Amino acid sequence: MRHLVSVSASLAAVALFCLWGTASWSSGHVPDPSTGGTAEAPAPVTVEDDLNAAVSLLLQGEIDAAIDTVRPHLSRDARAADLLFDAGTSMLNSAAALPPSEEAARNALLDASIALFRAILAEHPGIVPVRLELARAFFLRERDGLARRNFETALAANPPPPVAANINRFLAELRARKRWTGYFGMALAPDTNIGSASASEIVMVDFAGQLLPFTLDDGGEKSGIGVSVWAGGEYQQPLAPRLRLRMGGSIFVREYERKQFDRVRLGLHAGPRWLIDPRTEASLLATYSREWQGGKPSSRSAGARLEASRRLTPRVSGQLGASWSAKRHDGSTRSDGPVSDLSAGLTLAVSPTLQANLRAGWARQRTENASLRNRTLRTSLGASLALPRGFSVSGTLTGSWTDYKGPGFPPSNVVDGSPRKDATRSIRLSALKRDLTIGGFSPQISLTHERRGSNAQQADYRRTGGEISFVRQF
Repeated sequence: MRHLVSVSASLAAVALFCLWGTASWSSGHVPDPSTGGTAEAPAPVTVEDDLNAAVSLLLQGEIDAAIDTVRPHLSRDARAADLLFDAGTSMLNSAAALPPSEEAARNALLDASIALFRAILAEHPGIVPVRLELARAFFLRERDGLARRNFETALAANPPPPVAANINRFLAELRARKRWTGYFGMALAPDTNIGSASASEIVMVDFAGQLLPFTLDDGGEKSGIGVSVWAGGEYQQPLAPRLRLRMGGSIFVREYERKQFDRVRLGLHAGPRWLIDPRTEASLLATYSREWQGGKPSSRSAGARLEASRRLTPRVSGQLGASWSAKRHDGSTRSDGPVSDLSAGLTLAVSPTLQANLRAGWARQRTENASLRNRTLRTSLGASLALPRGFSVSGTLTGSWTDYKGPGFPPSNVVDGSPRKDATRSIRLSALKRDLTIGGFSPQISLTHERRGSNAQQADYRRTGGEISFVRQF
């Protein structure tokens, strides 16, 4: 961030402020050079030395170097956090005072303040004033998704009513001005069972009234390492003070060495979004998706989706969803038919560092073949925790239960002819370092274990997969 030196007036004010604070801390600790004495060995580096060095680096615009200098002291000396906070706040206020014509200087100061606030929160994720200033910096930088997330996290701490009211004003403005959003991610994903195949390679087939065992040539589990890329974006065009037109799309690609397991999914959506009141909104979207499996077209869907959300309390938000689509398969018509889905969720901010969520849903697929028609109930419970030293961990438990109308077709049929029933359970654990970015991308490591039990042959499976992903929000 060397170009910050060009913002001389703002940085000079910041440096003078920091130097004054550091001098007051360090007086009585730094030796007086006028006292003389024999120079037998260099004195050990003290906290005050590092704080003074950090101030000099801030004056030169070396923000990252200043952070690195005080980082070892953030966990045990409040003066280190105070220094970064005071410098970040001064830069943020200076940026807010600059006219629009000085956009480059303004953005440089905002980026510097964001780096300073993030360094503090990496070690102390529960400090609400720092969280609020970071949210304000993101707001001025027009990185609205990150601004909203940090404002909502601060709101979960039950701040005083005037502060909460101010946060809600920021959140309302973020909703009103929302235009472009986007994301991009990529991952390396090893998997023990890339095709979700049953471990059993033997099926029982009814032959002239007798059940005989047969071995499948292509059965069994197959491991592999997938490479995934996903991206999406959306634009919202204002139509009225409380009405927007949403238009967006997404793409997901996963490739394996065995090409038959490659997957591609393309999605499009468009429709109105209503800002019903400061805490409530709803969208009605037309949707279309196209999927490819093994390099060949596999299915397509077209339908509609309703989305609604409401902030119930400062700590609790609720979400509702409903969708209907007509699905068509390229290889066979027996699975064609409408798919309906209902979902509900609650998000609870237990504290600024701990969040939990609960989801439940119901889906129904009415295929052309009556025996393949099914209903699914699903639920999930998740939590995420921000830890010191910049680490965050999260976990999600998911369960789903599917009942079919008929036993299905060989070889995945139920031997006794009763309706097929599946039960799937999974656990996902993730870890990331919040203060670590690589070219703007945040790395995350995830581990997932999934198991499905079924009374149908070749329908049960186990799989364990990992993922090293890099994601960036726009």
